[in-house]
Amino acid sequence: MKATMTKTILAVLALSLAACQGGDKPNIELIQDMMETPALKAQRYDEDSPNHAAMRVPPENTVPVGFVPYKYAKDIDGAIKELKNPMPAELSQNDMFQGTRMFETNCAVCHGHHGEGGEVSGSSVAALMALKPPSLLSDKIRGTTDGQIYHIITMGQGTMGPYASHVPQKYRWQLVSYIRHLQKTANK
Repeated sequence: MKATMTKTILAVLALSLAACQGGDKPNIELIQDMMETPALKAQRYDEDSPNHAAMRVPPENTVPVGFVPYKYAKDIDGAIKELKNPMPAELSQNDMFQGTRMFETNCAVCHGHHGEGGEVSGSSVAALMALKPPSLLSDKIRGTTDGQIYHIITMGQGTMGPYASHVPQKYRWQLVSYIRHLQKTANK
């Protein structure tokens, strides 16, 4: 009995080790669709979808990994009082780069490359707007708190829509600090 059990264990062990050999041999796929799922572009036609669009709406009450909800979404006064800029007054080279990148990508098209506003910037987008974007160098914007600027970037204000989906949370304070940098250097 023991001899049969030992032989069986050795046979299983030998087969297991043999299966691990031959790393240069291709993998055997029993059910190919499990290894390669059909990819669809978001705007393509999908006959299996109820609305025939490949893009799917996420299930209700789901939250992306790493997402932190913005608790001042409907409380601008709380944002003005409570939000404090964690960035140092003098930005590091990396923070300045990220702030510049976010500004040039998301803000400059309407507010101008130096924050001069839609009237002065010469932006083709701002020229088509009935209500021109304000100068970020104005006394009114200089008088706002960093928390209020962060809130406006996140939730939008007036004709400016929210940029929460365009500017990731980790870069918003760098963007606020870069706007403050533009305001400081505009006087020189």
